[in-house]
Amino acid sequence: MSDISKALEFLQEDFDAADKLVEEIYNKYFASYFIREEVMHQRFQDVDVPINDTELSWIITALPLELFSVANALAQFRQHLEIVKLKMKQRKAEKITDTNLDTEFKLMTIIYTSVISRVEQQISFSKELIMGAKKVWDARRSSEITPIGEVNLPDLPEYDIGQ
Repeated sequence: MSDISKALEFLQEDFDAADKLVEEIYNKYFASYFIREEVMHQRFQDVDVPINDTELSWIITALPLELFSVANALAQFRQHLEIVKLKMKQRKAEKITDTNLDTEFKLMTIIYTSVISRVEQQISFSKELIMGAKKVWDARRSSEITPIGEVNLPDLPEYDIGQ
């Protein structure tokens, strides 16, 4: 068991560096899309002050549009990952051997895959938040009192349509 501890201790610096790089890439390319969503999630969890209709409306209408932008950014990021993979295959086919560079390419695929996974999880979370907001919105609308029968409107003036 102590060998595993030693191995983990030996690798800890690499783990930290990888985690830091994943965080930097995520923050640079994707974090801005999810900032307001995090705030809305906290508003949902607040038991003292219920989420208001304006906030629900933003979640239901604007957040899906934000997800479209995220999907575009994610597609571009996936493209970059595929380029790295293709370059690795090309180097292997051409029998170019630079073990340090090959290792870096492999590390980049791991890092990019981690970022993509994280963004996909955020997108799934966003979809769940939208569905939850829709349920709350529908429940509030169904509990509103709607008049039954004839509604008395104020007297409207008569208009002469002409010949």
